[in-house]
Amino acid sequence: MILQNTHQTQSSKAQSSKAQSSKAQLRVLHLAGSLVSDFYYNLSIIYAKEVVQPVGVNSYYAVINPDGLWQLGASLDSLSEKMPPQEAIAQLPGVDVVVPHMFCFPGMTSFRAFFEDILGLPVVGSPSYCTALATNKAQTRSVVSASGVRVAKAQQIRQGDRVTMEPPFIVKPNSEDNSLGITLVWDETQIAEALRVGFEYDRTLLIEDYIPGRELRVGVIEREGKLSVLPMIEYLCTKEHPIRTVHDKLELQSDGMPSQQPQKPAVKPVCPASVTPELFDKLADAAKRAHIALGCRDYSLYDFRVHAETNEPYLLEAGLFWSFGKISMISRMLLADGQNLEDVALELWNRAANRAAARTPVACGSLL
Repeated sequence: MILQNTHQTQSSKAQSSKAQSSKAQLRVLHLAGSLVSDFYYNLSIIYAKEVVQPVGVNSYYAVINPDGLWQLGASLDSLSEKMPPQEAIAQLPGVDVVVPHMFCFPGMTSFRAFFEDILGLPVVGSPSYCTALATNKAQTRSVVSASGVRVAKAQQIRQGDRVTMEPPFIVKPNSEDNSLGITLVWDETQIAEALRVGFEYDRTLLIEDYIPGRELRVGVIEREGKLSVLPMIEYLCTKEHPIRTVHDKLELQSDGMPSQQPQKPAVKPVCPASVTPELFDKLADAAKRAHIALGCRDYSLYDFRVHAETNEPYLLEAGLFWSFGKISMISRMLLADGQNLEDVALELWNRAANRAAARTPVACGSLL
């Protein structure tokens, strides 16, 4: 019996040593592409190409195409031929964590739920039920305002509804991103066209009071059990360019497809923003409240307008995305703070992987 126990102990140690050896590198699956459109596919690839590669990470890529087919590979430059999703899932290697780079609605919601809730693989960033909420601007407003975050007066409408708001106001699709379909309406003669443009992108529109003043972006990261607010970004709006449009966020080709971030946007970003300690505290408090109210995880990002007369911040929307490349907004905030982007990324990826410590990472194909 003693010999048997000794043998079992040695065997257990060998298995433990083998497991530790196999864990020497964090196995990261980068999830990119889009089911929705070529626009969101290209946008995702732009950001996925820039993701950092910390020492100690073994990366793999799964790319979703608008035609529903998947591609796999050790890099974006060495992807496989297209294949049905069932076949792709069966060929995925064992991974420890998934880093999403998808910006479309299914990418922000359904794909996160599939990998985390169905396949049991931890996903970096907020869970799907949180991103589904944050993608809906009207619902986001309701949730954060109940937690003491100031929002502008607004109205939701669908086709045939009467606009009861008085200009100036912003017309924007309720669940769209990148300022697609957005219009600043100054007088009643512009309302009909603004609605027409908005309804091209969503069947529900948000009519929101225009807040004159500064526009700032605020990032929150969970570090060592606390919420940390990073140096903020200010978008320098002017009289000629009072709001950001899609052209301030993306450089579009002649066919309307995004190619890169604009080199000379009309509304220029500045990081770190020049804010007083009082304003920083107001924005930080509002961002933290929103992070908690929405149920965010790991990190979150928010756009605010600061009223020119009252200096009070109004939350515009939440953006729960970060592709961990130098062109990402949270990355720019970290760099402005003098932090090492690779170190922070590895910290968050490891922490996400450890959320599934009770689960044994397996090749996804064995789950089928």
